[in-house]
Amino acid sequence: MTRGGWLLAMMMTAAACTDAGLYALGAGGAGGPDRAEFSINVCAPVASGAAFPVKVLFALEGGAAIDVALREELVAGLTNASTQFTSPGVGFGLLAHRAVATGLQGRFTVDQAELSTAFSRYNAFNQVGPMSHRAALLLAGSLLSGDMQTGCRGQVARTRYLVVLVMRSEDTSCNNPVFNAGIDPRCDAFARAGDFARCSECELARATEQLRRLAVRFNAGEVTVQPVVIRSAGDDLVRFQANAIARAGGTELVETAPGGVAMRLSTLNYASLQRALTLKRFIAMNANVRVRDGAQLVDSDGDGLPDEEEATFGTDPTLVDSDADGLGDGVEVRMGLKPQPGNVDVIRGCNATLDEDGDRLNDCEERVLGTDACITDSDGDAAPDLVEFLGGTNPLIPEDLADDDRDGLPNVGELEAHTDPTSADIAFQRERGYGYAIREARPTPDGRACYDVSAYNLGLVETLQRPSPNASGRTVLKGTNELHFYFQVGRENDPRGTGIGRVRIETVRFIAPATRRPRGVVTLSSDDFADGL
Repeated sequence: MTRGGWLLAMMMTAAACTDAGLYALGAGGAGGPDRAEFSINVCAPVASGAAFPVKVLFALEGGAAIDVALREELVAGLTNASTQFTSPGVGFGLLAHRAVATGLQGRFTVDQAELSTAFSRYNAFNQVGPMSHRAALLLAGSLLSGDMQTGCRGQVARTRYLVVLVMRSEDTSCNNPVFNAGIDPRCDAFARAGDFARCSECELARATEQLRRLAVRFNAGEVTVQPVVIRSAGDDLVRFQANAIARAGGTELVETAPGGVAMRLSTLNYASLQRALTLKRFIAMNANVRVRDGAQLVDSDGDGLPDEEEATFGTDPTLVDSDADGLGDGVEVRMGLKPQPGNVDVIRGCNATLDEDGDRLNDCEERVLGTDACITDSDGDAAPDLVEFLGGTNPLIPEDLADDDRDGLPNVGELEAHTDPTSADIAFQRERGYGYAIREARPTPDGRACYDVSAYNLGLVETLQRPSPNASGRTVLKGTNELHFYFQVGRENDPRGTGIGRVRIETVRFIAPATRRPRGVVTLSSDDFADGL
């Protein structure tokens, strides 16, 4: 298991349990020498920067009916919008539409050469025929879903997708079934009654709602649709249709005169996630403590094997990877490999020096375990892969409702309490289970949710002195315990949506029988936590 550097990412699927783990109230805590207690104030992260990408798809009405001056104005607006962002966190795509829609820049990019080529293709888009904004919305759905399916799940969860639909002419999809097969029957009922305007309003809203539902289907951060109407004489029906799109798209209609298009496009809101993020789970873990059958065991190197078992297997309790093949001893034992020195296992197609999702399982270990190297919570049960691996649950199967040992505490609850999910250790839960008290705190000035958390009764053990796992040459002192704190936020009422996290790792030294440093309750603030990447 890679131990190079602190964990910087925490992207796990959420389950609401903010009062979870109120075990052993008053037992041990800061007053017990082998227990630690933390008082923490933590806030939802600022959704900005490369960690929270924005992908903008411009859908431009085109064709022979768009005069040269307006084309130039539109291209100037696209150029202004794309060049004002130098960060790789904002990418752009482009499609043009009239009777049908055509992708001019199908993948999202920040490369100005690619975008300039796409903009020139728009100038050459001279399609004729009836206008179908519906075609643009449907193609946008295909492009967005393709990006979501092929992208890293963790990154998709933090991405805001914005479709900017530029409209000048009224939609006539319902009038032209040859070009627009598959109109929803509920909308088509208006067309059969001769009310084509209501049919188009209905169908455009439906297509927009389908676009927005992609966020739920693929656990994307957010999808919004922004219609921009270029004003012209007698365009009341265009406004009517655009307002239907805006309502369904989570935005408000934007209007502009033909000569103001460039300025309007460059001043749209291209910021990161706009939705509020709320607490889904808080979980603490001592990486140096394994719990088996109601007993607390020392795991000095934090590889998932207690020190006493390392002696049985012939591995080194102070080294994560005894045979130096890139796979931690605990991973090898769990998957039936040989971790003893001299047994080098070569896992082809991966790099043991990489930890793409930052969860401290390297990419080769993720391959062996079958977990996703691109997201910290592969199975979406609100517990990160590392916590599940060290805690003895299955990181491939959601276990927020499972209770394998039938002791009344679900498997994920056992992880929160740092107890054994495979034995009915009720007495241990009462005495040694981790406790949490969480309440809402005053939000930040910019409106982000904050929480006051007390995590207490966190068990400590006397570890062995060991070499630093990051190849720094330093020594980790005897008794050093590595405590992880995960703070998970996500969409409200979205128990399985991939979330966005913050993380902090603290060390506490314990030397038996009664020496603990630091003493008393340790206080952490939101600034101490790293945002998920």
